[in-house]
Amino acid sequence: MKKFFEVVVTIKERVALSYAAAMCIYLFFLFVFRQEGAALPQLFSVLLASVAAGTMQVVAFSDLLFKKLAYGWRMMTFFIAFGAVLIGIATGFGWFPVENAGAWATFLVIFVLIFAAITAGIEIYYRASGRRWDDKLDWYRKRKDGQ
Repeated sequence: MKKFFEVVVTIKERVALSYAAAMCIYLFFLFVFRQEGAALPQLFSVLLASVAAGTMQVVAFSDLLFKKLAYGWRMMTFFIAFGAVLIGIATGFGWFPVENAGAWATFLVIFVLIFAAITAGIEIYYRASGRRWDDKLDWYRKRKDGQ
């Protein structure tokens, strides 16, 4: 039961972060295109996409289902699964005209670019924080050796 609640809390945190980020981006584009407000179904679709993203992040990047899966395969699993769900949400909530091939191409290019940017950002963050921890560990060892 404890594990269940840990997973639920982790999903909740990821959903909240995803929704907050998505709403900031959505509000930016509302401002850019001088829209006065957002329709409730659009806001709900963003929430639904955030729930899907948070849930799939936990499933793909934890040991919950996949015990020994390489990071690259985890990324591909998330990319394909979330892409499929996002396409379903986008078409179901009318994010773009589904009969327009150019709209599909634009949607898919934006999805791939955002995925690549977020992946690169996470990699940079983890590498930078890893170096920071390495530096602190080196400082600790030097200090301990000096005593």
